[in-house]
Amino acid sequence: AFQNKDQLSMMSGRKTLEINPNHPVVVDLLAKIKADKSDKAAVDTAQVLFQTALIESGYELADASALVNRVYRLMSKELGVDPDAPIKEVEIPEGEDEEEAEEEEEKDDDESKDEAEEAKVDGDDKKEEL
Repeated sequence: AFQNKDQLSMMSGRKTLEINPNHPVVVDLLAKIKADKSDKAAVDTAQVLFQTALIESGYELADASALVNRVYRLMSKELGVDPDAPIKEVEIPEGEDEEEAEEEEEKDDDESKDEAEEAKVDGDDKKEEL
């Protein structure tokens, strides 16, 4: 077939990216960029918008990790979390995991027994009907 991706992309034809200037996201993004051209969140949003449009159109991103990092930053901002904050280790006391797992197993066993009893009662009812 084709020797490399460049030949394949050349053969697939031209693709057009269309932007709806009336879409609320585009209108808001334009207003934010006009207000502050160095707004990191607005720049990230524009990049994410463009890169997701590329992906949706069938293109491959040269650097997918850049998109992922932008999405993480935008999510952090939306959640009110500092994206550069150090990661905190959460300590889980020993035995707590095991207790939770045992409780889940017991709960699952009880549900299975209840279902089996219901099936048996349904079967007995059907026998009585015959």
